[in-house]
Amino acid sequence: MRYIVNTTRVFVGYNDGFNPIYIKWSVDERDSTLRIKDPLYLRKGYYLADNSESSLKEKDSILYADLFSDSLIVNKGSALNVKPPFYIWKEAKNDTLKFFKNGTTLKFVESANPFSRKNKK
Repeated sequence: MRYIVNTTRVFVGYNDGFNPIYIKWSVDERDSTLRIKDPLYLRKGYYLADNSESSLKEKDSILYADLFSDSLIVNKGSALNVKPPFYIWKEAKNDTLKFFKNGTTLKFVESANPFSRKNKK
């Protein structure tokens, strides 16, 4: 006998909020999503806030390398590039997603990738 479970995914948005959750699993490579807690998932579209890049490079060069070493330019600075383990949380009605890793708090905002070549001035 075969059972098929119908699952619904809710993707993190502006109105969603959640308390800090310890993430110790990786991004699902099949669809480039990160399970936060069922049914809440994170997908592409959250990038490091502009004012965080320079301070991160000085504070934690390894974490900086994880964020910006993606060979695909479109994913540089993406929240999905942060390697587990880390904590993640978000306040409701706020566009900032926060990660805590290696003693550093990272802020990501939902936007077009500010680090891609076409968005650089």
